[in-house]
Amino acid sequence: MPLRPHRRTPNRRTDSETLECVHFGTCGGCSLLDQPIRWQLADKVAVCERKLATALGDRLGGVAIAHTAPDHTPRWFRTRLLYPVRAGKKGRPITGLYAYRTNDIVRIEECQTADRWLTELGRAAEGLMRELGLQAFEPRKGTGHVIAFQARLASGTGEVLAGLVTRPGPFEAGRAFADGLLAAARSLPRGRQPRELVGVVHGITEREDGFLLADRHVPLRGRDHVVDRRDGLEFRISAGSFYQIHAGASALLYREALALLGDVTGQRVVDGYGGVGAFGLRLLRAGAASVTIVEDNAAACRDAEHNARANGLDATVVRAPFATAGFEVEPDLLVVDPPRSGLGDTGVARVLTARPRRLLHVACDVDALARDLDALTANGYRVRALRLCDLFPHTEHIELAALLERDPGAARD
Repeated sequence: MPLRPHRRTPNRRTDSETLECVHFGTCGGCSLLDQPIRWQLADKVAVCERKLATALGDRLGGVAIAHTAPDHTPRWFRTRLLYPVRAGKKGRPITGLYAYRTNDIVRIEECQTADRWLTELGRAAEGLMRELGLQAFEPRKGTGHVIAFQARLASGTGEVLAGLVTRPGPFEAGRAFADGLLAAARSLPRGRQPRELVGVVHGITEREDGFLLADRHVPLRGRDHVVDRRDGLEFRISAGSFYQIHAGASALLYREALALLGDVTGQRVVDGYGGVGAFGLRLLRAGAASVTIVEDNAAACRDAEHNARANGLDATVVRAPFATAGFEVEPDLLVVDPPRSGLGDTGVARVLTARPRRLLHVACDVDALARDLDALTANGYRVRALRLCDLFPHTEHIELAALLERDPGAARD
């Protein structure tokens, strides 16, 4: 098993102290845990500056990347577990995280980034799978059934949804697993922030390559969703819906993004890749005249519609891929929060056809953002602001928000 090369720095007892974990160096979950958070941020800003300058040249316009260092080292902030399940000795299932640059499993005894209660729940789930004699799916052999264990925490309420992802077919032990997990959850230490397992679901995937995410979810016990409360809003998040996995996403991403936008009172907004309405509903609450949420995931669309009603807000939800969705032309603001691959050619083309006055692009990959901005700035848009939103501390992953504005003199298509 390859070991991650360490870049160990002195562990000084300061606000920028580093964290220690027994798994660091073998587990692939973190790569920068041994670097002070301010150093991590400086490195990420430098990477973004270099890649964006290379892609955009003079079109970047000298815009600096704003960022704010936290006043303490981030810890226990991840609100989601997604543990692959593999066959260990004598075929007994083992769970954890992938080892650094391998598909081997590191069984997680502790974690400095995941919520501690979730980590304990993951350990309990492994023991329960062993008690029930569940078999891990082995793609090369075509044997076994169970692919992954997953759990999601709504940190604003403490509600947790968990379950197993399996291949299609009968899951006779499903109810027993759900009952056992609910019992185990009740016995876990509660700590200062109570946690409650409100539902256990069975996720099913048709894929045969060991991909960890499910195509559909069936409730086994309790609910098939959690409810979170953030920024004066209530969000239902179903098992199949996307939701940011940093407990501080409200402060790190949404509030910072809305600060970039300034006053949105009376504006017509389209929220592309809108998910459960995390951006769109915040913009309505901030005074936007109208918001259209564009999302192609059915569960997320249902959640977005429910969330708008629950919060007394009037949002239109369009279920369609962003690149082909029909929505208002020339909105005041278009928000896009695409997957790691970015907008791509078809997404950029849809933006250019829509001709928004302003565009907020939220990206989780700087290379993809650089490609998107290269195309957008070559077609009448100017970068007005950039902000690093560090939702993935102690890793090399980058979340960056870019605000663009259409040049009034830009030619129509």
